[in-house]
Amino acid sequence: MATLFPLAPAAAQGAPGIHLLGGASPDGARPLRVAGHAPRAGVSSLRVSNAAAAGIRTNGKIVGVDPREGSYSCSGTALNTPSRSIVLTAGHCVLVNGSTGRRIAFVPAYDHGKRPYGTFHVQSVYVMPQWRRGENPDFDVAALRVRPNRLGYLTDVVGSRGYVTSRSRLSAFEIFGYPAAALRGRSLRSCRAHGLGTDPLTNRFAGPPTVPASCDMAAGSSGGAWMVDGQYINGVTSYSYAGRPTQLFSPYFGPAIGSFLRQLP
Repeated sequence: MATLFPLAPAAAQGAPGIHLLGGASPDGARPLRVAGHAPRAGVSSLRVSNAAAAGIRTNGKIVGVDPREGSYSCSGTALNTPSRSIVLTAGHCVLVNGSTGRRIAFVPAYDHGKRPYGTFHVQSVYVMPQWRRGENPDFDVAALRVRPNRLGYLTDVVGSRGYVTSRSRLSAFEIFGYPAAALRGRSLRSCRAHGLGTDPLTNRFAGPPTVPASCDMAAGSSGGAWMVDGQYINGVTSYSYAGRPTQLFSPYFGPAIGSFLRQLP
């Protein structure tokens, strides 16, 4: 069982407190985080027609401020945990290159400026030690604990998704995200894809190699859920390669990530 390690007091740094729960991008890879540095979304990702529909509204847009690079956006999903307040996303959406995001918030069912369920502000962040200490892409996951808003606790308001681990790397996925770049993160999009096995360039890291799938979402889609069986999270968008813009990669949800998820409040 892992121990929680508080690393950064929010009041002192303007950032949510970050905790480790136990568990550098691969060469040539780039996290899909900051708008304007990734390809335009194309035909394999389709706009979700009703982001506020039951089940779908568990997806949302994450906004924050990087103290070095300015405003950024990511994607996330409300997760079923005891606190009713957890959003699952990518580790680099809160901590990358030693820089911690500030003023982070989650907006479920965001669509062209509309916030039908309001905004949930992040009070604390959980990451795996493999990401905090070495930015190991095999463990590029994070959980955000958000405060209730005027409507109540997050998952009471929009519902939540479960998760599964140790599934086939060839599973059928539905990948969700808010790609930015040309699309400016204005709407939720999705791809239907199959896992393509492993990324051999992550074999050198201590952990299960990451999983590729064909989907051309741009920056801002990081942290978006990879769903299996229509209801379970089995991955989150982590990175892509400049030479392969139509593929996304997710950490493999094996025993280590499963342990991390089970310990979330």
